[in-house]
Amino acid sequence: MALIEIDDLVFAYGRGPAVLAGLSLSIAAGERIAILGGNGSGKTTLAQWIAGWLPRPGMAATGGRLTAEGRPWGEWSALERAEAVQFVGQIPSQQLSGFAFTVYDELVFGPGNLGLQPDEIRRRAADAIAVCNLAHLVDRDPFTLSGGEQQRLSIAAALVMHPRVLVLDEPTGNFDPEARDALLDQLNRLPAGMTVVLCDIALKPALAVARRFVLLDGGRILVDGTARDVLAHPRTVEIFGAPAVTEAALALRAAGRWPETHPLPLTLAEAEAAFRRIAHVDG
Repeated sequence: MALIEIDDLVFAYGRGPAVLAGLSLSIAAGERIAILGGNGSGKTTLAQWIAGWLPRPGMAATGGRLTAEGRPWGEWSALERAEAVQFVGQIPSQQLSGFAFTVYDELVFGPGNLGLQPDEIRRRAADAIAVCNLAHLVDRDPFTLSGGEQQRLSIAAALVMHPRVLVLDEPTGNFDPEARDALLDQLNRLPAGMTVVLCDIALKPALAVARRFVLLDGGRILVDGTARDVLAHPRTVEIFGAPAVTEAALALRAAGRWPETHPLPLTLAEAEAAFRRIAHVDG
């Protein structure tokens, strides 16, 4: 049984057009999956469905369904869901509890509500502080933090719950490049059994974290496969552009100089090796 199973899901906000248009997707436990798409592709809506934030009262799918471990999220209690899945959205200030005077208070608020022993709460908080580089901020008021700092706090507050599924919607949008790379490195150190669903409009975070890639456009899945499968799709370049080495390879392929048997490179090292092979053949 898949951890998350989405079957022909159709969903719209009110009387608007369908945001998810017959979407089907199966996510296994422990997967690192990136859901990529441009603005309006439906990725945030899909992320909220996966995390159980949708449908809200008064909303419903007009077709299909989503189940987690074989049950719709609506059948899970609040406690069960909190321990199963955590969602981190694009606006971190909206995810702060409002009950905490310090960053540390914010981190222990969630696990405290689970009724855990104090030693376990402290251990979880210490782990999350280390992962998200918050040691120098633990005594600060959460609402005095920068956007990037609040985002790190939101991710840490999700991690202390030890969820089986972590859903991240554009998690590094408020980060400078150095902070972004540090966080992506830490995400790669999360327990192997944790399922991570990364929804993003940027390729770099996805390439750093994910092993499976889904390209979403107009509420439908265009590609579900490897990074190269997604990068080779024409719509990817239209939406995201491409890494510089991949753009060079695409230009060579358009000119008839890139062998169809050679995969498109994603890194400088792959590009250098491929260019040497091509130069040897041409020579």
